[in-house]
Amino acid sequence: MGDTSSTRRALDEALRRIRRFTFIQIQGMAQLATERARHAYLHAIAACAVERIDALAEMVQTGKTHPLRDVRLAETFPSVRENGNPLRVGFYALAANPLHWGHILVGLTALVLMRLDRVVFVVAGADPRKPFLLTAEDRHRLAREVIDTFEPFFAYSPIALGTDLDGETNLGRLLALNPHLHMHAFYIAGSDHYRRRNERGEPDTIEKLECLAGGLRSAAGPEQSLSAVFVDRPGQSARPGHIDTFLDIHVLPAMPLVCSSTAARHALCEGKFTEALTSVPYATFAEIQSLRLYHGGQACHESKTA
Repeated sequence: MGDTSSTRRALDEALRRIRRFTFIQIQGMAQLATERARHAYLHAIAACAVERIDALAEMVQTGKTHPLRDVRLAETFPSVRENGNPLRVGFYALAANPLHWGHILVGLTALVLMRLDRVVFVVAGADPRKPFLLTAEDRHRLAREVIDTFEPFFAYSPIALGTDLDGETNLGRLLALNPHLHMHAFYIAGSDHYRRRNERGEPDTIEKLECLAGGLRSAAGPEQSLSAVFVDRPGQSARPGHIDTFLDIHVLPAMPLVCSSTAARHALCEGKFTEALTSVPYATFAEIQSLRLYHGGQACHESKTA
């Protein structure tokens, strides 16, 4: 990782790159937005992003985050050696259909409020519950182009490609790939997953993470621990203690604006530039338009339950 001065220079340059990217992406969408309300929406995104990036810069200055330490992110990646210090890593599983600023702001907020070293974005592969997803290859490529810009604070994992495994299972796979790391993992999910079972009576995030945490307690080797982080949504709050569980639960406040992949998809499929579409980074929007990814076809024929 190099000496302290070289590490600080690398992180300062990364923060400058992130600030430039944020400005360019929002300015790009602002050129397309004609209504004042959409400009106000973009301004809110920019203000929240800048606030989080400023807080992250302070963490770097005070040595409260160490994002240059490696984590093995897929089976094809080389093994990572333990350096003796505990690592605090967020794991954010998402479909990215498409990725939008709400996802980015959740990652930045988790970094700052939970004092994480990195947030690993685990983009889903196939999902039998959502048959009309854009192809995994397209979703992963589009998401990675944005996530990589936020390195080393964000990291992209391809571990879900070629599978239909859920986020909790993929977290278990990532932990198993790093058996020699002393790691505290924080699984990040929306407050709609703050429940033991879903509406179909199937295990949801609380029960799945309890099973995973139980396995970690009995495993040999350096300590790996697990916490759950739920992000509040307007009108839907996670209340720690409301569910009887041994899990360590944290709740992040709702983002100051509503971003929706579903609403963005509908706008793309209908060819309308709506407020929801302004939440998509300009580079992502430009590539979607260039490749006509949501112009008809399977991705625009969602079922009512998708």
